[in-house]
Amino acid sequence: MIIMSQSSNPPTAQKKYILAIDSGSTGIRALLFNKQSEIVARAYKVTPMTVPEEGAVEHDPEMLWQALLDVVKEVFQSPDYDLANVASIGITNQRGSFCLVEKATGKPLTNFIGWQDLRATEVAKRMDHQFSFGALRAVAGLVGKLTGNPMMLTTNMVRMKPVLGITRLRWLFEQDEVRYHETVHSGPELYKRCKNDEIHFMSLDSWFIYKLTGGKHLTDVTNASGTSLYNPFDLVWNKIHITLFDIPNTPSMFAEVLDTAGDFGKTKPDIFFGHSIQIGGCVGDQMASLFGHCCFTPGDTKISQGSGAFVDMNMGRKPKLSRRGLFPLIAWQLNGEITYMLEGQVATAGTLIDWLGVGIGVSDTAQALNEFAAQTEDTEGVIFVPTPMGISFPYFNANSRATIFGLSLSTHRKHVCRAVLEGLALRSYDILDGMQKDTKTQLSSLKVDGGVSKSDIQLQCLADFAQMTVQRAPEADMTGTGAAYFAGLSVGFWKDTDELLALQKDYIDFTPKMDLQLREKKIKAWNKAVQAVLSLNK
Repeated sequence: MIIMSQSSNPPTAQKKYILAIDSGSTGIRALLFNKQSEIVARAYKVTPMTVPEEGAVEHDPEMLWQALLDVVKEVFQSPDYDLANVASIGITNQRGSFCLVEKATGKPLTNFIGWQDLRATEVAKRMDHQFSFGALRAVAGLVGKLTGNPMMLTTNMVRMKPVLGITRLRWLFEQDEVRYHETVHSGPELYKRCKNDEIHFMSLDSWFIYKLTGGKHLTDVTNASGTSLYNPFDLVWNKIHITLFDIPNTPSMFAEVLDTAGDFGKTKPDIFFGHSIQIGGCVGDQMASLFGHCCFTPGDTKISQGSGAFVDMNMGRKPKLSRRGLFPLIAWQLNGEITYMLEGQVATAGTLIDWLGVGIGVSDTAQALNEFAAQTEDTEGVIFVPTPMGISFPYFNANSRATIFGLSLSTHRKHVCRAVLEGLALRSYDILDGMQKDTKTQLSSLKVDGGVSKSDIQLQCLADFAQMTVQRAPEADMTGTGAAYFAGLSVGFWKDTDELLALQKDYIDFTPKMDLQLREKKIKAWNKAVQAVLSLNK
């Protein structure tokens, strides 16, 4: 489907570049793209987290803002590039983190509280057992069974967990002390000020837009839904959950929600050397990666294998869910049309490989692990279930731990290393297979990026188990590419998705090679191993 520019004022001919800003859990990048979708300049800066107490994951908003300025200025230090030639800016970021900002001054009142923060665990349990919430789930479940309505079925399945923004916000309002630099507020004081319409709730993208534009409080649908305070079906802030859990909902509290490729305002001239540049794209990280891979058709799927692995499948215009625990997410909104996706996650991928070296000495580096694995074409019966932090879809057992099976006196380190890479591939295959079965959506393409995806062995295993071609992107992280595409579409820098598809190049293909009988044998052994892990950690 062709998606046309939303802008009535396409850039003039001299505009040569799109600037993407990509803010993750550990660092921020600025990437400069040309018309051919090539990255011609880049800069990166580490953004360290703050850990004021056990379970906390926080980032200083002002530190993140300064880091953004630093990486952009570094890109344009070169005389080869001029901000005057930037047609549009796209922003992508980790989802779910939030901070509170004083409306009158624009100054932060809290750090960003990250999606990994676990301090709301007990509050989440209390919220989950709240009678009114239980009643809502029960009614929604009954209506969902009778009608098949995805929103009702999803409402019935939702459970309150600390990863959800609504639980961390409720937790924040109940704290005796909330510190930001030298300033101390109480949670009830912040709650009261929110009720008095004195505070903005901001996700990472809305904070950057606010600072860049000099005060616009905006976000897009992917980041809004990433807070868990936004209804991805009715496309409004979720008044039912907000009311149930006593979250203030004043006119200034939540940002205005726009299309993913939209008009997010222009940068103040004094920020970037006198230039006022259109901000045309805003998108959550994994959604950006899905779009960056040009996964525009239902069934198109990508896996980003970094510290963890995110498996995201385009579900098309109608929301679909897995009754085994995957909810519809908004992939993007363009020209008012929503595209949905499903997301499954492997909690540890690159992190697990690092631990195998540092923690128990299996291999010094990821490269060394791959080199050992390359010394054999089989694991000699060794099976590694890579679940040191629990296992999610389709099993959902938070207590499961990584387990190795099949060791014998003939087992060599090379067999264990190959079993690790096979195990990571099989976990992704589990998710892919579950998504297809639960939604009756056929996998149509499979693209990968991320550091773990540098392993040819791991991707060959994935192709063998999924029985389809796996395509590795030329860029290690495709989130910036997706943000750039949205920003470019919004101003006519690129005309439509057909043009974006034509820009794809230099993917490396891995096609299935494994004997089908051997594949079936390995999958059966894997399933038995997973069931054993689940039974050990009930």
